[in-house]
Amino acid sequence: MSDLKAYLKDQQVLVDDALNQFLPRVTVRPKTVHQGMRYSIFAGGKRLRPILTLAAAEACGGEMKNALPPACSVEIMHTYSLVHDDLPCMDDDDLRRGRPTSHKVYGEGMAVLIGDALLTEAFTILAETPPTKRYDLKDILLEFSICGGSRKLIGGQVLDLEGEGKELSKAQLVRIHENKTAALLTTSLRLGGMTANATPRQLDALTAFGYNLGLAFQVIDDILDVTQSTAQLGKTAGKDEAVEKATYPSILGLDKSKNEAARLTRKALEALAVFGRKGKRLEEIAHYLLDREF
Repeated sequence: MSDLKAYLKDQQVLVDDALNQFLPRVTVRPKTVHQGMRYSIFAGGKRLRPILTLAAAEACGGEMKNALPPACSVEIMHTYSLVHDDLPCMDDDDLRRGRPTSHKVYGEGMAVLIGDALLTEAFTILAETPPTKRYDLKDILLEFSICGGSRKLIGGQVLDLEGEGKELSKAQLVRIHENKTAALLTTSLRLGGMTANATPRQLDALTAFGYNLGLAFQVIDDILDVTQSTAQLGKTAGKDEAVEKATYPSILGLDKSKNEAARLTRKALEALAVFGRKGKRLEEIAHYLLDREF
């Protein structure tokens, strides 16, 4: 575990350095939006998605430098989604990663623009990705844009908003989170594989791994929301229940939710078999993310 922690720290520093280079400086006009972009990006966080991008490239025999642009792009897309998620018209949260959310610092209108600017910047950075024999820049951009659009990330948010205050089935809840949570995790992995010229079999394995990892991650997040404090989470605890949002514990109960998390974790790890020893780092990261205390 100590080796993994060192790896995660090194990768986080690598991603942060790249983000610092890619993003506009705070002195660039208009300064407020660029300050806000950096405030949200450098608010903390584990850099889970970009690290998965880099680890997927590694598992497929690729070079880290080629995977850095999409790694940064997925982190920026994730951050934009959090900025908009936290808005009063959406999930209405005042705390993210242990500090005030963007709209609490810059105001609602500016937070909308900060989120918009982040998403646009993500495509600018993604365009720096070198093509490979199997995947050109069009493939990379298409993968990323579909993930962030109405069929995936935004679609999941739409279903989430429409489901508030309603009794949803497990299938409806899965539909929300396979788009809202699992889609970006899956795309993070697929983009890493694509920069390494992954074979179709490897890309399918990364897809299955990301899908199950994403759903398991969400189940565990839902469990922690009702079992941990605001201080432990770094965001407002019990928020889902307060706004009558459907969660795995509210639909399945706590024990069955824990069983579901374990089942999805097994499926995610099974998908890595195709990589043999090269998939060891992805397996370690999965355990690190999913073996969390309930």
